[in-house]
Amino acid sequence: MQYEGLAALIADYIDKRRLQKLEPIEKELENALKGVDDDVKKAQINTEFSPQILQINQQFDVRNWLDDAAKRAKQISLVTHALKFTHGDAKGSSVLSLESMDGADYLVTASLPTLAIDAVGSAAALDVAKLLLLELNGLTLAQSLTDNDFSALAVFTEDHSQLAEWVEGLKLALADKALSSHTLAKQLYFPVADGQYHLLGPVFASSLAHQFNGKISAVRYGDESKAIRDARKAGKYHDKPDVRFLDTAIQTFGGSKPQNISQLNSQRGGKTNLLNCAPPSWKSTLRPPQNEQSIFYGREFNRRVWRDFQELQRYLLAIKGRDSTLEIRQNIAAYVNDLIDVLLNYAAEVQGLIEHAGWSLQNNKLKPAEQLWLDTWCEDLQFQQKRANNNWQQDICMAFADWLNHKLNYALKNDGLVFGTVQHRHWAKLFAPRLRDYELGTNVFSTNRAQSREAL
Repeated sequence: MQYEGLAALIADYIDKRRLQKLEPIEKELENALKGVDDDVKKAQINTEFSPQILQINQQFDVRNWLDDAAKRAKQISLVTHALKFTHGDAKGSSVLSLESMDGADYLVTASLPTLAIDAVGSAAALDVAKLLLLELNGLTLAQSLTDNDFSALAVFTEDHSQLAEWVEGLKLALADKALSSHTLAKQLYFPVADGQYHLLGPVFASSLAHQFNGKISAVRYGDESKAIRDARKAGKYHDKPDVRFLDTAIQTFGGSKPQNISQLNSQRGGKTNLLNCAPPSWKSTLRPPQNEQSIFYGREFNRRVWRDFQELQRYLLAIKGRDSTLEIRQNIAAYVNDLIDVLLNYAAEVQGLIEHAGWSLQNNKLKPAEQLWLDTWCEDLQFQQKRANNNWQQDICMAFADWLNHKLNYALKNDGLVFGTVQHRHWAKLFAPRLRDYELGTNVFSTNRAQSREAL
């Protein structure tokens, strides 16, 4: 019998499944008949295989197969948002949302022009899902059943009760009778009026993810995309842009059995692409502190040192009221040396800005001692003579002590801790040998090189 429209697709789908099942048996039969010339023996072999072939032909008779499919349909659900992506053992409801949103300014499932419907449930019933998703002119069998159009099934039977059983059974795959959550699902208790709440259950947007993955695959592996990239490599013009998805990650679902999560997940081999949603990494460009009166109160140094300063602050509060001991003094010195480490590292970076050599001579607000310390490669000979005297090092130590006392008094004054002359002298004493040792390792400016440059 010849069928038309969606009914023809249904008949063809079932027949293809029949042929798939028959193929290994027919190959086995063909191998068994090879080299057999006796007609009686051939008849015996054919008789042995005949029951299997007959059983499959009967099983995949359209009416018999639809009877079985209607009974098995309750084992699966057609969905756009699947729960099992949250956890493979979750037993709650998934969602089938066929609403459309024209002209949406943001990407959601409803804004997709076409939906790839997913199927969840027993992997043994996924063939029923494929039946329901058979499509003709943009209309699937599932949509026809939703619209109460049963004509595609009616051509296969004249028994109205049988047709009703098919429709009723297949519709069970379209929606859960009662929505439910599960202990392995994500759950949000959202408060509403009068002490009540809504239980929200976020579920994975499977249809959206599938279309998104298809887009990425087309861009990465499609023939047109390859031609665009080849043209770019060769330095040739191409009338279409080179689109790329950078820094993506891959999330896998279902392990070695992706079909246990969903049908679309199985088609993707259990893999789903994720876009990079990390914040942009800020790459600051270090510049000389020309517009600062002191690096100790500048934003860059205090940004770098704040964590170590917090550690010192917490320790001082912890020992508040206790007598000074050698252990306490050693611990405080260790915290202050951490601050000094940060300061010297920052100074080394500023001194390394060779391309800005001489910046301290250009309308600079920075204190003279800090200019001499940080503008190591300044080629002004008078500047280098002052730097070689090392008198400025004491001013740097005092500036460090001023800064640390100021920071501590501001942070701890409400806690009754006051830092005065004794502490100021101690901070400067801690810093002096560190700065002296640091300067021993600093590159020495060559006057010969400067003079030769001036001669040129």
